[in-house]
Amino acid sequence: MDGDGWSFRYFPDAGIGNLTSMARELNACDLVYQVGGRVTRGKFLRAAHLLKKTKIVMHWVGSDTLDEQQDVANGNADPWVFRSVHHWAESDWMVREVNALGLPCEKVPLPSAFVPDFVSPMPKEFRVLVYVPTVTRSALYGLDSILQVAGELQHIPFDLVGLRDGPLPDAPRNLTVHSRVANLSEFYRRCAVVWRPVRHDGLSWMVMESLGHGRHVLWTYPFPGCIQASTPAEARWHITRLRMLHERGFLKHNEVGAESIARGGYHPRSLRREIRRRLEAILAS
Repeated sequence: MDGDGWSFRYFPDAGIGNLTSMARELNACDLVYQVGGRVTRGKFLRAAHLLKKTKIVMHWVGSDTLDEQQDVANGNADPWVFRSVHHWAESDWMVREVNALGLPCEKVPLPSAFVPDFVSPMPKEFRVLVYVPTVTRSALYGLDSILQVAGELQHIPFDLVGLRDGPLPDAPRNLTVHSRVANLSEFYRRCAVVWRPVRHDGLSWMVMESLGHGRHVLWTYPFPGCIQASTPAEARWHITRLRMLHERGFLKHNEVGAESIARGGYHPRSLRREIRRRLEAILAS
């Protein structure tokens, strides 16, 4: 995001070790931008309020809305967050979910820095790539569906990436488990299909990156260039169909998906321009 007159100072949500530096930058900044939505202030927004910052953006991503529904239901929502913060969400459905919490919200996709400029050649071997970060929230990421379909298609290799804990119960032998990976480019190049059977999602960076690589993507949500698969049976059928095409030499890269990223406003360069444009409008208001 840096450059062209912009200077961003990024601080991860990682305990109290960076609070001094964060407070110094927060005091000096022209605009406060928080990735992650909430209906209460928290330490960061509380500090912004104490420093009388009035130009604040909150970008709702991932499963933020699920986590905040209980606070709204319990009456814990902070009126200042509703009244004084610009709320963005990264997809159409997340805008609707933020609206359901009682907040005005605009759609502003959030880019992934790892969306490639060009598609990758299709691999010789047909593999399926899936993602689960933790067993404790496995239901959210559809681990049960992954284990079921991989078990039913044991002639097809599956790669599961991102797992920080385990082990997986009763994992089939064709499912190879990998821990957290900073850059999934190698895995995208190795696979033909990326399957994301989540029960709730934001604008998935994994989906954006996969489409940019020209991979065939199965996702719970309807999205340009993706195959919507809402059940394990649907996913199994599509995976089997795509593998048959691959065996016959007819499975080419996902041209429609790659075009939806390159031309549909989801490439990092276009998203960066759009976010800066919107921030400029807030600064000028």
